[in-house]
Amino acid sequence: MENNPLSVMYAEHNIIMKAEYIIKNADGMWEKDTPSYIELVDFLILFFREYADGYHHRKEEDVLFPAIKNHPDFVLQEIIDEFKEHHESFRDYTREIEEALDENDFPKSYNLLQEYCNDLLDHIAAENEELFVLAESLLEEHDLETIFFKFKDIDMELGEKRKLELENSIQKISV
Repeated sequence: MENNPLSVMYAEHNIIMKAEYIIKNADGMWEKDTPSYIELVDFLILFFREYADGYHHRKEEDVLFPAIKNHPDFVLQEIIDEFKEHHESFRDYTREIEEALDENDFPKSYNLLQEYCNDLLDHIAAENEELFVLAESLLEEHDLETIFFKFKDIDMELGEKRKLELENSIQKISV
């Protein structure tokens, strides 16, 4: 299928997962170079807010979740609610990391960043292995194509150039 929205979701997950390497390499960085650590964590917060939440979670919450939830054969409504709760939890994490950074509590900011990353990786695995597989089995090809173009609309609304900048930035830092 040429316009598969789940390919978009998997690709965005792969971009988001690049943060794991960056976070692992930031352990204790504040002890050697505090300004660089602050700059890096500020970037990660921005990346998680704009890319993971802004582009990716918005597609799920505004388009994919309702399409699955409204399908007549779908019966596991609580799974969608659980994924939405995860998204809220991730928003809380970024606020808590930012607060710890503002208070110059760098070990706390790093621990929160690690927790966030671990939870995010678990969430991504669950979506990849359960939600996206479910969507592909439930939805017809024309429904998936409609979702794909709605995803494109979100990217255009938020800025395709900005999305690409965020992807390039996280990839550049993760090497």
